[in-house]
Order: sequence, then structure tokens, then C-alpha cells
Amino acid sequence: MSYEFYKILHVLSVILLFTSLGTLAASARSDSAGLRRLAAIAHGVALAVIFVAGFGLMARLGMFGEIPLWAWLKIGLWLVLALIVLPLRRMPERATALWLSIPIVGGLATFLAVLKPF
Repeated sequence: MSYEFYKILHVLSVILLFTSLGTLAASARSDSAGLRRLAAIAHGVALAVIFVAGFGLMARLGMFGEIPLWAWLKIGLWLVLALIVLPLRRMPERATALWLSIPIVGGLATFLAVLKPF
């Protein structure tokens, strides 16, 4: 598959990830179990596709073998976004603070992907 295909798939999955995280944060204190379940499923699917498409992009860029430091850091930030659902579920009173931190983590991941500083 082409570089453009992987890039579009990656970006669409990032959009789905942030949509699902916003929904999970907004519904953390509500009783809408169906909405939270749908958002949790979307969150998992988005993370899986981001991972696969990201490695597809790296392969298209010729990054075989050794993964650069910026990519490891980006994987770490995606892990943070994967695990942020746990405090959203267990500490709904902190949903606002977590909701505010989500775009910061996403911005750092974007910075690493665009500038590839390391």
C-alpha cells in the first residue's frame, strides 16, 4: 500500500481516537453506559489502526530495523493516550483535567511526527 494510504488511515484513526477520548471524558460522570461502551470500542479500534498505519508509514519511509528515538517517544505518548481511559473510568471527578491534558499529549506526538527532532 502507498505512503498516502497509510498517512490518511493514520490521520483518520487519530481523529477517531480524539473523538472517542472526548466522548469518554464528557460522559465520565453520566449514566450513559451505551455511549461509553461505543466510545471505548472506538478508542481500541483507533489505537490498533494508528499503530498499524504508523508502522506502515515508517516502512514506506525506509525505516527498517532500528526505530528512531522520536518514534519511540511517539509510541510512549500513544501509550499514555491508551491508558488515560483508566483514570477517566476510576476517577470521573478528574475528567475535566484529563480532558484538558489529552490535546497536549496529542500536540507533543504531532510535534515529534512532523519535526522528527531525534
